[in-house]
Amino acid sequence: MIARAKIAAIELNGDDVRVAVVKTGGRLPAVVELVGGRAVYVAPEERTQALARTVEEVLDKLKSKPSACVLCASSLYTIVRQLSIPFRGRRRVAAAVPFELEPHLAFPLDDLLLDYNVIAEVEGETEVLALGMRRSHLEEQIGILEQCGVEVEAVNVDSVALTGLWQAQSRAMKGLNAVLHLRQDSASLAITYKRTLAYIRPLSTNAAQFLENPAGAARDIQNTIRAFLAKWRGEGEISALHLTGVTLTAEDKEAFSQALRLPVEDVLLLPHLKGSIQALAGVGEDHAPNTWEPAIGAAAAAAGLGYALDFRRSERDWRGSLRSVVSHAMLSACLALLILIGVAFYFHQGAMTFQMQSAQYQGEVDALKAELESLSNQGLGTDINIEYFQDPPLLDLMREISQRVPGDKVTITEIEVKPPAARSAWVTIQGEASNAAAVTEVYGKLQGSTLFRAIQDPNVEVTGDKTHFTIKLDRPEEETDELPEA
Repeated sequence: MIARAKIAAIELNGDDVRVAVVKTGGRLPAVVELVGGRAVYVAPEERTQALARTVEEVLDKLKSKPSACVLCASSLYTIVRQLSIPFRGRRRVAAAVPFELEPHLAFPLDDLLLDYNVIAEVEGETEVLALGMRRSHLEEQIGILEQCGVEVEAVNVDSVALTGLWQAQSRAMKGLNAVLHLRQDSASLAITYKRTLAYIRPLSTNAAQFLENPAGAARDIQNTIRAFLAKWRGEGEISALHLTGVTLTAEDKEAFSQALRLPVEDVLLLPHLKGSIQALAGVGEDHAPNTWEPAIGAAAAAAGLGYALDFRRSERDWRGSLRSVVSHAMLSACLALLILIGVAFYFHQGAMTFQMQSAQYQGEVDALKAELESLSNQGLGTDINIEYFQDPPLLDLMREISQRVPGDKVTITEIEVKPPAARSAWVTIQGEASNAAAVTEVYGKLQGSTLFRAIQDPNVEVTGDKTHFTIKLDRPEEETDELPEA
């Protein structure tokens, strides 16, 4: 995930208003708060004002203030097309997508808000998944939020947000993968290629209808997969179908898998998110299939997790683009300046510390020279063996050994430390252990020390129910004259 922030996603699903506040920055988003409400009105013309009132009531219930708000729209109003752009390059592809999509539309292109996702580059061409949504539908929902003083930063759709949230929880994402998202009033099938969204399509079913007739849903899914593969020019094949929103019994899963002719894996997305249990407890209602997951996924996508599609991107004029560029430029400049100041301060502090340490060491050297000169004048110091001063202090050796030998498995009975001139091992450790495996564990931990090195495998003797061992260590950079025991 790119950004660390607290983001709110608002979903207007029919007469229901849902707001999910998540905290981003980790591998998965953390659920901070879930608040919902339902608009009540008598006449259809009162619906817009009733929804606006409900949005205000729901936002007033929020205990945490988000830094940005996004809209999660329904995929039932989207148009999806697979396009092959006959060249490569991000700018050229972005300019060509509307013209390539226009022949597939039954209405003017100006009535559509558009975004796209690059799937792959194949044989010099760019495979693109283009998604569009009717401008009137989005303007209605955005207008309701603007009445409440909410500035919508981005617009995503539920099926794309669900796919991004599912993919973030999946460990292995190789080749082609298909996932079916079931909701209370809709369903959608998404296909990913590695970690890229390759295809998505709403299905004419919902969670209840699927559970009643999984065989009928299997036929629709098979037809959708065939339609995708007919235009797919990349590699890989779909080896399983993942299912979110419901969990099937073993019998239903087996029957659905046989009808689909693919293995089926079901998963619930919300229980894997931190804070979800506490947030659901505050909602105080039954959790229908994929009720809050789309809004959570849309909020996380705005911070860089999953597929950050934005249907407002195509409607921004040059002023909005310029304002965005200036903001990012100012932010980048401030960050660069802070980095330069930090680096300069770091090197300044390092130079001052080095000078202080250098002066301290020089003073110690001068004191040692004076002491050596005094000893030399007294006729002492000519036959002093300085090798004794090259070994670490005995207390350091004892501390290192005690930290690396677990007292609950091994008992040390004797430690022998030889002087530098000795031909045998420098340190010899003898003790008792519960078993030979414990000795092997101790030997491995001692090998990781920088104060000494093991010169041979431990000598292990088993007497009755006791295991005696001897481990010999030497100085890290010297070779011992002692031959290994046979």
